[in-house]
Amino acid sequence: MNGNNFFGTLLLALFLIGTSSCELFKPISKPDPGRETPTETTEVDEGEELEPIQSRRVFDPTTGTYVYVENAPTDKMDTISWTVLPEERNPPIVEDGTSPYDPVVTPIDPEDNTLNVITQTGTTESGSRLLSAYNVDFALPFLTDRYLGSEDKIDENSLWALHFYSGAKMALDEMRGGPVGYNVQVQDTRANPSRVTELTTTPAFRDAHLVIGPYLKQNVTTLAESARGMEKVLISPYSAATGVSANNPNYIQVNPTLETHLRSLIKHAYNNQRADRIVLVVGTNPNQQSRLGYIQDEYKILTGNAEVEPLEVLSLDINEQAQTNLDQYLTGRKTVFIVPIYEDESFVANFLRLLYNETRDDFGRNVAVYGLPQWIDFTRINFDYYEGTNVHVSSSVFINKLDPAVRDFRRSFYDQYGALPRDEAYVGYDLTRYFLRMAAEHGTRFQFALEENPEDLLHTSFRFEPVAVVPANASGNGFEQATLDRFENKFVNILQFRDYAFRRVN
Repeated sequence: MNGNNFFGTLLLALFLIGTSSCELFKPISKPDPGRETPTETTEVDEGEELEPIQSRRVFDPTTGTYVYVENAPTDKMDTISWTVLPEERNPPIVEDGTSPYDPVVTPIDPEDNTLNVITQTGTTESGSRLLSAYNVDFALPFLTDRYLGSEDKIDENSLWALHFYSGAKMALDEMRGGPVGYNVQVQDTRANPSRVTELTTTPAFRDAHLVIGPYLKQNVTTLAESARGMEKVLISPYSAATGVSANNPNYIQVNPTLETHLRSLIKHAYNNQRADRIVLVVGTNPNQQSRLGYIQDEYKILTGNAEVEPLEVLSLDINEQAQTNLDQYLTGRKTVFIVPIYEDESFVANFLRLLYNETRDDFGRNVAVYGLPQWIDFTRINFDYYEGTNVHVSSSVFINKLDPAVRDFRRSFYDQYGALPRDEAYVGYDLTRYFLRMAAEHGTRFQFALEENPEDLLHTSFRFEPVAVVPANASGNGFEQATLDRFENKFVNILQFRDYAFRRVN
């Protein structure tokens, strides 16, 4: 205990002793018949032995006499022995997220540590093998090498993997005992490229039919390339990067790419806002301007006219935004501004401030602004700007805490782990249930059945599509020469900031 608690306890003990001693050593007012009446001046005979503790005759060390008490105990008292348990056996109560997890993985069936025997039970029409059980390898950055046991809390960077696997573990528990078995192995990538290369030589990876993870793009590329041409599928739950593993049908990208986000933004604005004008807003950064091509291409598809006039582009210099006049873009019934910028919060804040000041009298009724997921975590933007300019953003994850299924999951997660789930826990749960079910129903090449199996889940919806790549030197109809690059989830949540909260509107 700390010093304050120690001294407080000591003072309390002294107080209790002081208040009870008056009664404890008070002379007997009505002595028992036949017994010599003791007095406070009774001297102690030298060498006299004390009676047992249950006797009514008690020695008063203050006066040096024996006294009789009316309420003395008559039974032998117990003795309390204190044993201090080490923290390893009895960990202290800590704040949420600091130590509710143990990276040690338990078997799916704790009563049976043997692996499920795998036999082929059939073949699908597409040639995919159906098995009695499937090997699953989780390759996640637990970062156990950074945790030596003496720290007060777990490394923040490892919480992603811990929450992800905790959700996945709940899905595995629910699927236990079904007609198809799963042999699950878990490996720590340590977010280290050398370590990931080593994992590709392990039996857990070599024998796996499904590999889930890892986190960093470089490590995803390593595992995806190792899965190429094998009877295994790599499922990447986080990386949204392009160019991870070209022409690799064994690679599944769960997190939509930036291109998919941008195409989803213009699609939602075009189909739902009924705007007279759609204006693309960028800064002077060439990377920002290069993103406009995806939006312009999707606009041609939406209009069904390859020769349609391109959307207007407003290029702003952040140092000159104070002099920018947006009046010319606000004529007509409604104007939509699409701002494909995620790395420059100051630019976004200044633009929204300008637009808010121009339209505050109508409070956003004649404008709408579309942005990217990073806007949700921006901290220096007045929420009135979001509300007043009718801001919409794309997001790969949206947890509706009012959804009964979400509430049940939160309760179950807390009951099992003693902590509230982060978004990664929902992703791990949804992803594990979906892909293990797909393998059980469609075999070792289940990725070719993803497009026909959409599903609405706790954190998003899965709408997987094959992504084709047309060679740069293709002639004639390039699509005839296209190759399958990967499978990607094309569903993006569109969130509107309304009543000072983001709400899904698609």
